[in-house]
Amino acid sequence: MIAPDPLYPVLETERLRLLCPAAPDFDAMAAYLAPGTRDFVDLPPDPESAWWSVATTIGHWHLRGYGHFAVVDRRSGEHFGLVGPWFPHGWPEPELSWQLLDGAEGRGIATEAARAVLDWLFLEKGWSSCISMIAPGNARSLALVERLGARSEGMFHHRLTGELRIWRHVARTATGRKLMEGFA
Repeated sequence: MIAPDPLYPVLETERLRLLCPAAPDFDAMAAYLAPGTRDFVDLPPDPESAWWSVATTIGHWHLRGYGHFAVVDRRSGEHFGLVGPWFPHGWPEPELSWQLLDGAEGRGIATEAARAVLDWLFLEKGWSSCISMIAPGNARSLALVERLGARSEGMFHHRLTGELRIWRHVARTATGRKLMEGFA
């Protein structure tokens, strides 16, 4: 994991580079208009829709000091989607979320990226916990949140998203013990 500029962090894993889409040298528009992006952002792959999605992602970084990372293959430069903390208005607290492009599922990319982001949040940003919210029936996200070691905490209802199950991620030490007492 490296962080050349705290404003625009770069996280690295064995296979992945996680880039802040707000960084001046990252072409977020090109990433949103890449093949497979339509299903990823739930909008038609046109420049106007992409601009709104990019503005929202970059704006979150400027408003909160954190946000989604663009997940990129370190060797090929292939874009895989977004993974990172997200805390829009109306959310109960910051959420670790992920959205992968078509074809990136089932390769361990989301798990690898989410672990890197959790390490960054807990070790660099000093967070003690965060949540992920999973829609009923989203089997892949449920499997991922369980691989990450989160625990279920109940339900959340939002007027736009409907019912979501809340899963809690808790900071751990390098040996895997939880940093905070009182969490099961």
